Amino acid sequence: MSVFNKIASPELTPTAARPRQLRRSISRVAALFLPLLPPAAAVAQIDTTSIAPHRYLVLYRNATIPGDAEAHLLSANTRLTQRNEHLGIAAVQSPVSQDDATTLRLLAAQPNVSYVLHDRIVSALRLRLKPIAPTSHDNNGAQSLTPTTTIGRLPTHGPITSAPPNIPTPPPATPPPPPPTYDTYYTSTPQGWAVQQVGGYGNNTPGAPAHGPWDTTMGKGIRIAVLDSGVDRTHPDIAPNLALNLTEVDQTAYPSACDDGSPQDQQGHGTWTSSLAAGAIGPGTGKIIGVAPAATILNIKVLQRMPVSITGDTNPADLCEAGEASGLLSWVMKGIEDAVTNRADVISLSVGATADLTTGDGAGLLAAFNQITYAAAQANIVLVASAGNDGLDLSNPRYVELPAQSRGVLAIAASTNPACAQNTTPGATCTPGPVSLAYYTNYGAPLNALAAPGGSYPDGPDSGVSGWIQGACSSGLPNTLDGLPANSAHSYGCFNLGHTPYVQAMGTSASAPLAAGVAALLRAAHPGWSAATVVTAMRNSAVTLPGLSIPLISATAALSLPTPQ
Repeated sequence: MSVFNKIASPELTPTAARPRQLRRSISRVAALFLPLLPPAAAVAQIDTTSIAPHRYLVLYRNATIPGDAEAHLLSANTRLTQRNEHLGIAAVQSPVSQDDATTLRLLAAQPNVSYVLHDRIVSALRLRLKPIAPTSHDNNGAQSLTPTTTIGRLPTHGPITSAPPNIPTPPPATPPPPPPTYDTYYTSTPQGWAVQQVGGYGNNTPGAPAHGPWDTTMGKGIRIAVLDSGVDRTHPDIAPNLALNLTEVDQTAYPSACDDGSPQDQQGHGTWTSSLAAGAIGPGTGKIIGVAPAATILNIKVLQRMPVSITGDTNPADLCEAGEASGLLSWVMKGIEDAVTNRADVISLSVGATADLTTGDGAGLLAAFNQITYAAAQANIVLVASAGNDGLDLSNPRYVELPAQSRGVLAIAASTNPACAQNTTPGATCTPGPVSLAYYTNYGAPLNALAAPGGSYPDGPDSGVSGWIQGACSSGLPNTLDGLPANSAHSYGCFNLGHTPYVQAMGTSASAPLAAGVAALLRAAHPGWSAATVVTAMRNSAVTLPGLSIPLISATAALSLPTPQ
């Protein structure tokens, strides 16, 4: 039974002529279909057809699981696997011998049950990526001279005469200190544009206006829960701010040969999104800075790398290398509950799907998400979610984007870089222009979204102006080489780019964590404000720009507001 109607990304222009950004074999590139489509995707998506066999979600009335629920579930020949008290939802498993229709009927007949749904597989859509070329700065900032490096010296046109003995020789000039090797993509290049566009600047930090929201706060004391594919706990942009490293992945329920299920990111998506929200700042950190660089990251892994299907290729290494992050909807649900338990102030959800409300399961999934997100909002948590990458006008009431349109969630659409106006023409280069909605972002009045950078074409060089967004990426399990984790010496890291510490990418998956960082700044500056007040302030202060149909989030404007009424 299909619940979602998945809409393909709009083919605005053919991209077959675009240079490939992914560094892998032609057969794997063909399998990804990226040359045939516009650049889709940095957002996790609930698959429209995949369900987890013999696994179900049971929603109870009044968001309350009865005390005797487990006994009743046993009478339906099912086993309770997860009891989410904050949400009023139980995850259950039926025996293989029991058919689906029987299980659904028996569960629906239990006391106080409002909906019974299939547990579903959650997958990460393909990112359009550009790896950042490694430099010798990546080794503690020690840059060696290359054969083409010249050392400046004074010209000599004859013998050098020594100074007379009675004139002291001046001491040699003290060489200037070497430039800092941390935060350089923010401080020394235009690559920090997305963070700066929403208000991530100030406190005399080089590379942006000297004064701004960071004069007031950098988010210290605020906890941002990122539900994604995990994080690279050793990454210098992540490690200083990482306080919780948790996984909801249960490989007995959904096994993978590509990932060990630990909290460590073996896909790259979660490290990228986390760095945009709260990448660390200052000496000893990495090369980028997040919007709330002093906030705390709560890593709650709900996705793992899964093999893909490639026609004519059964090599596990190939299938895993091209793999995508997937998990179960019940893991996402448990992740939200654990974010509540661990006192998250903000939850960032780069997860999305389009639900068809004319189907019974579609209505049930909307009810499930409403129950889940409302419980988190009632726990005084700001929830932000990506608007989705399908380019859909959600004015049609038949469809809703989840969880972006769930109860208590702030939806975030993707905007572009004014220094690199959107241009999907093959071979285009960056020129300044107005901020606009990214061509792939979902939109429409019912979404009630705000905008934050997601990026778009054209892309640019690693240290120059680009329409894409640069963030941290994963090097897989510590002390491993890139490859199939058939032994302890190998793991996967940054998508199919190897163990790559930084990557340029684009999608509404960037928009949500950037907005989460703004929410963290507001919560730190106004600790007495409720989550609802923070969201109201973000809405009231969002900036209207020519050419941008959705107001743009601005920490600068929000921090200047009095307490919203």
